[in-house]
Formats: sequence, C-alpha cells, structure tokens
Amino acid sequence: MRRADIISGMVLIVFGLVMLFIVIPTQIDTAPDGFVSPSLVPNMMMILITFLAGLLIITTIRNKAKETQEDAAPPISKAELVAFLKLGSVFAIALMLYLWVAPLAAGIAIIVGSLVALGERRPFIIIVMPTLILFGIWLLFYKLLGTAIV
Repeated sequence: MRRADIISGMVLIVFGLVMLFIVIPTQIDTAPDGFVSPSLVPNMMMILITFLAGLLIITTIRNKAKETQEDAAPPISKAELVAFLKLGSVFAIALMLYLWVAPLAAGIAIIVGSLVALGERRPFIIIVMPTLILFGIWLLFYKLLGTAIV
C-alpha cells in the first residue's frame, strides 16, 4: 500500500495544483467589489485536497513499516487499468454525443456504455435502467420543478 499511497498523493497534488492555478482562475469569473468571490469555495476545497494529499505522502514516508507482499505487487493491476480505459472511452464518446447530437444521447451512452464496459450483459437491465433514470430526471426537472435542462 505504500507505493499506492505515494502515487495517489502525487496524483492528487498535481490535480489540486492544476485546478488552483489553471482551471479555477480561467473558468470562474471574479465578483464585483463587496461580494464574496465565486471561486472562494472551489479554491478552499482544492487547497484542502492538496494539503491532505501532501499529508498522505508524508505519513506514508514517515511510517517505516516493513513492506508486505501486497506492497511488492504493482499498485494498479492490469484489469483496473483496462476498466479505467473502457470507462474513459465511454465518457469520451458521451461527450462527443453531447456536443454533436443531443444531451439525451449522451445520457444514454454513459449509462449503457458503463453497464456494458463493467460486464453487465442482461438486456432487461441495459434497457430498463437508462429508461427509468432518464425518465426520472425528466420528471423531476421538467414536471416537478418546472425548469428546463438546456
């Protein structure tokens, strides 16, 4: 677990720093004088995540426990990497469908694609789950709340 903790901590530190110095400043506008900045809470959360990731690395390094057989194995297995790539491709396809076709097509692609990528093979589940989830979202936003999803 030592290597996995160190790798996780480093990935989270890089994520937090990229969010703090690139994504949040470019994507969130500044507020007028006298108002709380809309980037306050995202900045606070990214600082907390970065701090906790650093703390994870430090405590892992300071803990001089002997490596177990679990530590000798690679921190990310081949099956986990394949699942990560499958789900990443599902989300990439859904993003393209969202931009070029319609949000409904993207929602269907995310649900059905994730189910199939993770091994679901029962047609009833593959058909009923996206139907009920998307119908429930439509019912909530359009009928109960009276708002539109654009």
